[in-house]
Amino acid sequence: MRILIADFDTRRSEALTDACEARGHRVLGAPHGAAALELALEHAPEVVVCPVDLAVIDGARLEEILRGNPRTRHASFVFLVKDELDAPMAMDPRDATVVSPWSAVSVLERIEAVVNRTQRFGGARPASEIEGNLSQISVVDLLEIFQMNQKSGTVRIWGSAQGAAGMIVVKDGQVSDASVPLTDGSAIVAEKALYRLLTWTEGRFEFAPGDSAMEPGRIHKPTRALIMEGMRQIDEWARIRAELPPEDGRLALGEGSAELAEEGNELTREALEAVQAYRRVRDVVDHCAYPDYQVLRVLAGLLARGVLTYDQAAGGDAGGSSGSGLFTPNQLRRLREWAAAQRSRPGSVLKVVVSAGDAAVLGKFHEALRECPDFMSDPRLLRDRERRGRLGPLGHFPLGHDMSLRLLFVPPGRAYTPLWAVASHGAVGAILLPAGPVGSRLSTTKSIGTHLQSLGPRRLIYLFFEPHGEIADDVRSELLDVEDSAIFALPESSTEDRVARLCHAFGRLLP
Repeated sequence: MRILIADFDTRRSEALTDACEARGHRVLGAPHGAAALELALEHAPEVVVCPVDLAVIDGARLEEILRGNPRTRHASFVFLVKDELDAPMAMDPRDATVVSPWSAVSVLERIEAVVNRTQRFGGARPASEIEGNLSQISVVDLLEIFQMNQKSGTVRIWGSAQGAAGMIVVKDGQVSDASVPLTDGSAIVAEKALYRLLTWTEGRFEFAPGDSAMEPGRIHKPTRALIMEGMRQIDEWARIRAELPPEDGRLALGEGSAELAEEGNELTREALEAVQAYRRVRDVVDHCAYPDYQVLRVLAGLLARGVLTYDQAAGGDAGGSSGSGLFTPNQLRRLREWAAAQRSRPGSVLKVVVSAGDAAVLGKFHEALRECPDFMSDPRLLRDRERRGRLGPLGHFPLGHDMSLRLLFVPPGRAYTPLWAVASHGAVGAILLPAGPVGSRLSTTKSIGTHLQSLGPRRLIYLFFEPHGEIADDVRSELLDVEDSAIFALPESSTEDRVARLCHAFGRLLP
């Protein structure tokens, strides 16, 4: 079997290579994601082993790219993760995770599981054995049937209000793993995902028999205990529902939140951190690792104490089913039509590429984005400001109808030039943030714009931060020769119209 090992840790990579070659596998090695992408497209590996935080192109993005290519779409992934909640996305049954500390033996066991599954099923998804409607048979009933008959396989569940399918993996009748995909490309996983799925009462399901390469999964409790706990949570949720904040409510940090974030328990700290990043109640609940009702109960307590307040400036449910306040209804319709023409499946994660002259101007842009009611920052940026200026997501805007707009930052340095073709593939457009009004830094962003246009027609926005939000004439003249671009300026500090200007700039990106 051809295995691609992409890892920046040389010692770990060499140990794993030796173990795989001793089993007769052919091994390709790459020190970072860009090299791994090049090797994968050339040699089409059957298994890719990589850490989630792979350099240059991270593991989640590498999987997304390779799964979208006909030559590499059948590759299985073995992700090296730091903990059980570090899985990059809704896991495909072909994929597996190995939790730290990683050893060549444990990784090789996951690879062998992939080998065995490929030999048994030829790499194809087994046919559905059971399918039906949740109104006729509940998720609890399904799990009890699987337990009674000691079934192994994967059940996919489409809720009536959800676009993508949730998933439960069972092994010999016991629940092994679960996931519920989110519109930003991440996923709820493990027991939290299972308890969420137990609340789905409308929709349909399909069960595909066969062992999964994910085993052993992230859930280790007996199925009967999981069902009893899930039902207890549902009953508790119904009992205190009137006391809980509405899912579409928006939150703001109140007095004492900083002190409580340092001194409170782990759930409280995680909830306050999520409020910083997401603000809307449903998104806070989605991105906390604890069960839904526990998070809601903590939020209700923090609201009662004044540690959290409702964000009146957000104006209620600006997102709702119509999507983000970033776009008008007509603009959203155009964007969805464009997305439907580009992608065959619903629930698209659309992309805007961002590049900045330096970390300072990128920081200004991020702060302006956070003034938009629906923008959700990547929580890693809030926890670690040193991540600013590194390749990766800045955050996303939910657009409704299981669609979101993700902002992906790519540094402008020459070393990243090969990544621009990958990063901009399928992007709605790009936002370039020059660090100065004229000169070498502006020339750098101009060269990126010219390069992007050479890769294919797309909308470009040059966004400046000026003290009074006005662009000097010499800057406009510098950019007149750049086709299909628009120039905008935002005030350096928050003003009443800064969000409106930013929304107008995003509107110019629409195809």
